[in-house]
This record gives sequence, C-alpha cells and structure tokens, in this order.
Amino acid sequence: MKMQVGIGSFRELDYFLAAGAGEFYCGLDKIPSHVEGACNFGSLDDILTAARLVHAAGGKMFFAANEVHASLLEETGCVIRELANGGIDGVIIKDLALLDLLKRRGIKTAYILSTLSCCMNAATLAVYRGYGVKRLALPEQLNPAETRELVCNSWGIVSEVFLKARECCRNFNGLCFLDCHGKQSNTCGKSFRREGGGVFRMPGFSPEEHMAQLHDYYHMGVGVLKVGRSPRPETSRLVFKEALLLLDLLKSGLGRKAFTGEALRVHTVFDKAYRHLIERV
Repeated sequence: MKMQVGIGSFRELDYFLAAGAGEFYCGLDKIPSHVEGACNFGSLDDILTAARLVHAAGGKMFFAANEVHASLLEETGCVIRELANGGIDGVIIKDLALLDLLKRRGIKTAYILSTLSCCMNAATLAVYRGYGVKRLALPEQLNPAETRELVCNSWGIVSEVFLKARECCRNFNGLCFLDCHGKQSNTCGKSFRREGGGVFRMPGFSPEEHMAQLHDYYHMGVGVLKVGRSPRPETSRLVFKEALLLLDLLKSGLGRKAFTGEALRVHTVFDKAYRHLIERV
C-alpha cells in the first residue's frame, strides 16, 4: 500500500517529500477541485515544476479536476491536455462528461475516478473502464465487504482509500449540498431533535470500525492510502503522520483485533493534537 497526499504549494511538497510520501495530487486555482477551498497551485508551470521535483524523487504527481461544472468543461480539457503533454502522471475526475471529452480528444494520461463519483458497484466500474479509468478512489460511505467487488475487479483497476478515521463524509459527498466548513460546523455531523422526542444523527462509522476496516482494506489489496488536502496545512500534516504510523502497524502483520487495538491507541494520541488545532481557530 502506497501513501498519497494532496498538496497546494511548494512548501507542502517539500515537507511531504521529506516525510516519505510517494504519490501526490494537486489542483489549479481556476479549476474547482475541493469543496472546502484547500490551497491550489496558481499556474500550470508551477504544477509541472512540482511534477518534475516529484519525478526526480521517484514519485508520481496527479492533477485533481473533480468539481468541474459545465461552463468550465472546455477549459478543463485544455488544461489537462497541457499537463498530460508536460508529463503529469494522471488526472482525478468525477464527471462522466469530462471523461467523455478527454476520450474524444484522445488525451492520453491515467484517469483516476474520484471518490466523489460514487462508483458503488462493479457494473458501474465496468462503464468507467470503457473510458480508460485506471484507478478508483473508493466511496467513503461503503464498508470493505461492500467494496470487495470493486477492489477485487478483474480489469486491474487499482483501488485507493482515504484514511477514513479522519476524512470521511457521512453523506454522499459527490451529491451533497450541505454546509461544510473544515469539519467544524458540518450539518451532517450535527444532532437534531426529532418531532415527538428523541435525536436524529446521520449514521456513520465509529473510530474502532474505521480502524478495523483499514485492516480489511489493506489485506483485500487496496493499493493506495490517501491523505486529502485541507484549508489548513497543519491538519494535512497531522493526518499524514497518523497514516504513516498506521501503515507501519499494517505492515507489521498484526491480526485484525490486535491491529484495531493498537490503531485506536494511535488515534487517541492524535485526537489531542486535532483538538488543539480546533481550539486555535
């Protein structure tokens, strides 16, 4: 399992290269790619320069274009063509319309299907395969048993998963229009009084369930553990550090129960650091 991290500046690139990341992805200011407004590079030249630095270190660089709307479709296609010609390793895409445009124009690069695409089963993946998809970021709302047919597909499509204990939307994020402000006031995480009594809260996984699922994903053969971009670089660094420790635990060969226990201890330690960050806002 490789580590992939989202970046938006050369400072972040330098940090994560030194920290041991092997894959990176980034966005461009004028192409929407992150609902929370994470930092992006300002120009194509900056992205291609960053890609050359990553390649020199033996890594890969991908471009995120997974929040594109109709009015930006043509411009996004031109941007991806230029990046592909410049040596970017692939592009992260949500919309079928953009995939269709790239295919019709013969733009050759590795296509990664964003978690925002909500690709939920093998039949859907087969459709995307026809457009040349090489990787799939698994939907965050599914558990490992529900993703098995995606992970163990017969087409060689590599699967990726976010560190869901830290980065996981309760709602279907590719279709969600609820408020989202850096996990501090998300509507999906709030409790609501029911008419007639009781409380409603959108269902989600507990930290223990997330850690057990990470063990399952690893042993199912998921190829990439992803750390997303954040409006606050300190948050991405914390998530990356936690992910590295968890990946070391996975590689140690612990069984599911033992791994879950150790992983929860790591999670608890990092909880304190996350709380400190929130208190500084």
